[in-house]
Amino acid sequence: MIRNGATLPRRCLPMRHPGSLFISTQNTQIMKTPRTLILVAALMLVPITLAFAQDQKTDKAGPLPTTFFKNLNAGKQQTVVVYGTSLSVSGAWVTELEKYFKKTYRGKVTFVRAALSGRTSRWGLANLEKRVLSKNPDLVFIEFSANDSATKHKISIKKSEQNLDAMVRALREQNPQVDIVLQTMNPAWDSDAPKAGGKSYGSDRPQMEKYYAVYRDYAARNNLPLVDNFPVWREIMTKDMKRYKKMVSDGIHPDPDASREITWPAVKALLERARTAQ
Repeated sequence: MIRNGATLPRRCLPMRHPGSLFISTQNTQIMKTPRTLILVAALMLVPITLAFAQDQKTDKAGPLPTTFFKNLNAGKQQTVVVYGTSLSVSGAWVTELEKYFKKTYRGKVTFVRAALSGRTSRWGLANLEKRVLSKNPDLVFIEFSANDSATKHKISIKKSEQNLDAMVRALREQNPQVDIVLQTMNPAWDSDAPKAGGKSYGSDRPQMEKYYAVYRDYAARNNLPLVDNFPVWREIMTKDMKRYKKMVSDGIHPDPDASREITWPAVKALLERARTAQ
């Protein structure tokens, strides 16, 4: 049962860093799981910059998830977890990602689909232990901005960042060498297609771009790999709305072919740069 005032496990306590800005929150809550009391719904002290971000190999395009590939090349079994919203559940890019690992590292990669439709970073933090940490991941993909930006969920931009920071910190506390890849996804629009179910995905997300900026800025500050899909999708939307409507026909979920055309190549490019950077 979740209760206020419970004591956090030592490994999940925030680590103070000189010069870091901390934000105090009240009524910190944690979730009790069969394994351990590990997560917080909001950290009592949340740093804007990670105090213990690992040294990350970079190229001209930014940080790379190289530790994961080094371990694979050393013959170590690795686990990949995809965590986020329906964009990581129904997205064809995830299927392509799984195929990539099966083909390139046959039998060496355990692939876990931990995302769930309709969820936000609030859920992501509360369920991180059960759906991610319990898998002992070596590479984690995270995206929750699209749903955090929906007004119905009442998650502020600041809270979205705090939840992301808490998830990253918990992952790092469990495994300081874990590779974490953040993602921005596509814009939303108000579709009248039957499969949209009458939902106004665009109107309900008036500040979507700002929520995506949280992930972009957080990745830059903390030297994390980022797959920044949003600008590519936005350019298509701006230049050819008719085409965009066909690609994202229900208003928010790219059709399979569109996901393979836009999102998957960006993800694959990051992985290939990391794989060949050994």
